[in-house]
Amino acid sequence: MTSPDPLEIGELLASGATADVYALGRGRVLRRYRDPAWPADRVARAARLARNAGVPTPLVLLAAGPDLVVERVDGPTMLHQLAAGRMATDEAMTVLADLHRSTHRVRRAPHVDLPETGGDQLIHLDLHPNNVLIGPDGPVLIDWENAAWGAPGLDVAVTAVILACYALAYLADRHPNATDLLDAFLTVAEPLDRLDDAVEFRRSRTAFMPAAEAAQLDRAAGLIRYLSG
Repeated sequence: MTSPDPLEIGELLASGATADVYALGRGRVLRRYRDPAWPADRVARAARLARNAGVPTPLVLLAAGPDLVVERVDGPTMLHQLAAGRMATDEAMTVLADLHRSTHRVRRAPHVDLPETGGDQLIHLDLHPNNVLIGPDGPVLIDWENAAWGAPGLDVAVTAVILACYALAYLADRHPNATDLLDAFLTVAEPLDRLDDAVEFRRSRTAFMPAAEAAQLDRAAGLIRYLSG
């Protein structure tokens, strides 16, 4: 398979930490990783495995070099809906917890080579409100770059760390209910485990996260432990 013809590539739809997303037409988008050595084929393997097992995620149409072509899902992110007051906190965190559970039901497939983190279930390791689109048919989980074989507790802990860093970085000084998202998530999610490992995993990704969030990693675990009782 080859990358899309440059003449097909349309408007820039979004820019993330590692890739830019372009419209392609005919219900498709191109996710082009900025690092030409990025293994888009590995991302495709994880996404296809998840979709085939019933996890709501876009259909992968092509993976070639740093390019990943997937079906287009029209809709805002969960984070946008939360910020706009169009989605309740409890509803959103229940969706996150359900996406974790559906992902973790996927058991190791011998033919699917993914990073190893100690376990035999599919884990996403970047499941948070900005990686969930609210499409016409419901929530859709995107961005499988960090997918690995592992244990559910680690995946849940990584999400908790992301939510904790977000609360500490942006909400703590000006929002009386800064920890509501994290508190609601911990209430409905599977039990988290390996919290210190989750913090270190996020620390290994600081090049791909806002500096304000990275600066809160040392405080995140303490906040999570406090809220977990």
